[in-house]
Amino acid sequence: MKVNKMISKCTAFAVAAVMAASGISYAQQDIEKDMEFFNATKNYIIKNYAADEISEEELIDAAVKGMFDALDKHSVYLDAEQNQQFSEEVEGSFTGIGALIGVRDGNVTILEPIEDSPAVEAGLLPGDIIRAIEGEEITDTENLKEIVDRIRGEEGTSVNLTIERRGRRFDVSVKRGQVELNPVKYRELGNGIGYIKLSEFSKVSIKNMGKAVNELKSQGNNKLVLDLRGNPGGGLVDVVAIAQDFVPKGKVVTIKYKNGSESSYPSYGTPVFSKVAVLVDRGSASASEILAGAIQDSKSGVLIGENTYGKGTVQKLLPLKNGEAIKLTIAKYVLPSGRSIDQTGLVPDIEAGRFADEVVDIGEMTPFETDHAMKKGDAGLDVLALQERLQLLGYEISDPQGIYGDSTAAGVVAYQGKVEMPQSGEASAETLSSLSGDFSKFMLSDDMDNQLKAALEYLGK
Repeated sequence: MKVNKMISKCTAFAVAAVMAASGISYAQQDIEKDMEFFNATKNYIIKNYAADEISEEELIDAAVKGMFDALDKHSVYLDAEQNQQFSEEVEGSFTGIGALIGVRDGNVTILEPIEDSPAVEAGLLPGDIIRAIEGEEITDTENLKEIVDRIRGEEGTSVNLTIERRGRRFDVSVKRGQVELNPVKYRELGNGIGYIKLSEFSKVSIKNMGKAVNELKSQGNNKLVLDLRGNPGGGLVDVVAIAQDFVPKGKVVTIKYKNGSESSYPSYGTPVFSKVAVLVDRGSASASEILAGAIQDSKSGVLIGENTYGKGTVQKLLPLKNGEAIKLTIAKYVLPSGRSIDQTGLVPDIEAGRFADEVVDIGEMTPFETDHAMKKGDAGLDVLALQERLQLLGYEISDPQGIYGDSTAAGVVAYQGKVEMPQSGEASAETLSSLSGDFSKFMLSDDMDNQLKAALEYLGK
């Protein structure tokens, strides 16, 4: 219960109590909503509220949380459990489905499933909209933390999600597990081009980014794809440190505080790579927008992908002695050119969608549910969904669409052999679950990454 709601319900009684105590009549003077008013309301509730037992501590806690309801969505009051979860995520280890989740265009959206996570194994993809949890529709996206808390849970348990993918709905059960978030992954792409995926900004990221940059350079890579897709941000100091290898001497970002003071954070470095392509999407936010924006403003690289999220504010985490914490917006930032991207985001230099739709248009694929088995002789849309995914993975299916015939059974046998399952030819729930995960891995592969292809084309010029 939030304090503003409690006040609205009890205002008449609280005002009367204040008047009675002070001898002031309503006609003589308006009621001031000050600490006297607050305390009178609180005391009236404690004395008269009959629905349930409620303590003064609970009311004060609700009041503090109610204050944050009046602030921007990035300012939150974290109770002890939420603060512990936040700390675990910052440290890179947590229990859940293994996906970065955010609100985009008013929808709770999978920004990026983490590699080798339960989310990938369940077939989830970037851009999937979560419409319901355990059959309960999501109608309020204001408190994302509560929604994420409902999705998270104990290792080994499952959560049932209703997913919307390009206008089509389907249900999926995701088994929760321990997720290790490696913030920096890198590899060579060939032709002197390196690749770094940066998932978040942290002290660990600084160290690992230095290692990735040095190793790629030592291997002869002078060009780079820097992947910031789905990166929700992190510490200001961390992004400025990482920017030293990508932004030439000059400003990286300027922070503007409420009192009018400013702090500028510079780069003292020289770009390490001769040519850089930065991949961004709607999941790129906060610190990732600072780095990408500084690179774009300094013309030390180009942005490729989709418009970013648009978070141009800075938050400070204030731990409290009882294990709780306050995360408050304390400043706004502007990029080297003087522009603010709050609420607007960064516009990429080269626009490109995530998936190679000319190969597979996921919006045209039949929704795939994995909770029931199929066998030879079955027919229906679930069989068609199975056939589509088998064909996508290279298995030849000549049966009529939606009919589980000989070639579909043969495709299932071949797939079961590849993944070392009993080759029964029946699509068990275990087989379907494995196939769903492999479909997601294929969609997340380089072959289907349209934005990566655009980056390679740019870097190859």
